[in-house]
Amino acid sequence: MKINIFHIFLVMLYLISSSFFGLMTLPLLIHDGILIILILVFLVTFKQSNQYTIYEDRYFHYFFFYAFLSTLVMAYLNYAQPVLYSVRAARIMIVFMLLLMSLNVLLRDFAIKKAHSFMYLITFLIIFINVYVYVTGDISILAEGQGVLERLGEVRVTIGAFTSIILILYFYHGIKENKWFIVPLISLLFTVIVVAKTRSVIFPLLIIMLLPLFRVHKAEALKVWLGLLFIVLVSFIVSGYEKSIVSPIVDLVTLLIEEFQTEGHSNVNIRGLELLYFWDFLDTKSIIFGYGMDNKLFRELYQSHYFLEDIGIFKVFYLHGIIGFILFVIMHWRLYKVSKYANTSLHLTGRGIVYFQILSPSSVFLYIPEYMILFFIVYVLIKNTNKKIG
Repeated sequence: MKINIFHIFLVMLYLISSSFFGLMTLPLLIHDGILIILILVFLVTFKQSNQYTIYEDRYFHYFFFYAFLSTLVMAYLNYAQPVLYSVRAARIMIVFMLLLMSLNVLLRDFAIKKAHSFMYLITFLIIFINVYVYVTGDISILAEGQGVLERLGEVRVTIGAFTSIILILYFYHGIKENKWFIVPLISLLFTVIVVAKTRSVIFPLLIIMLLPLFRVHKAEALKVWLGLLFIVLVSFIVSGYEKSIVSPIVDLVTLLIEEFQTEGHSNVNIRGLELLYFWDFLDTKSIIFGYGMDNKLFRELYQSHYFLEDIGIFKVFYLHGIIGFILFVIMHWRLYKVSKYANTSLHLTGRGIVYFQILSPSSVFLYIPEYMILFFIVYVLIKNTNKKIG
């Protein structure tokens, strides 16, 4: 299928969901407008789809529909959230359902290689924004409150981190097919490790990237790792700065060790306290069916220093209960199952996404639109590839 208005819309949807990588703040009306446009796109593409594709993706739809419906009921029972507010809180689940069904049509004849130029462009944009803010300290280019934190006495910039995860996985697994992938791969790793310093992203990625060493293609993987090590060492020698590329890596490992040896105020202990805090909100019915997704107007439910985002996959259990959690696991099992069909870079990326969600202790990306769009694209393209191979 040639690039058409629907593919342009898909690109715009992705960029808007990322708020153009922190460069702007989007009012609520724009997000609601996106939903309306997506419904229109779905209505246009639905006549080209078929029941079989929807049946293939039924495990995704089970979860999204359940998450939406259970929020309408459980949020009202647990904290009297009006149904209209619950619809606005959980509408992202309907967006995901419509988007997945539309992608089955939009990407029917689309080859992943056609997206390489777009991937390079997005990679450059992410790196430029992060490195510019990190080096200059100028946050005026970002919308207020976008992706700037602090760790180890230095600024942390986390713009586009969720996109970087999937791009890193794809570039790494695709090096054997395209040696030039080493350039965006190294650049993104530099950004994630040195600029963002996000351990819940760094360590799962490194573990996943080491996995090929224990599989059939360990010789090729070893060459890649030796190349990465060489580039890091050269950068360390050439830079001459006190804070080099290696220093943040050492600091992160040291911090990780210290946290397991520190009582009271370590990151690990704080997250444990957060887990206990949210657990106290649950009773038998909410453990089974979930507590419900809260509208922004109901955020005063929780004390300001407690965040569901800090406790990883428990957030899924908390919001959607045992039933939702099981459906969430089945959804990832579906991606893993189709990804086992072959060992192309795309298939390996699909498996890498599943491994990452398992390994990351404090990150769950179900509620991040920019990540979920790429998640669906990888899934649909793998399905299409499998049909061509089969």
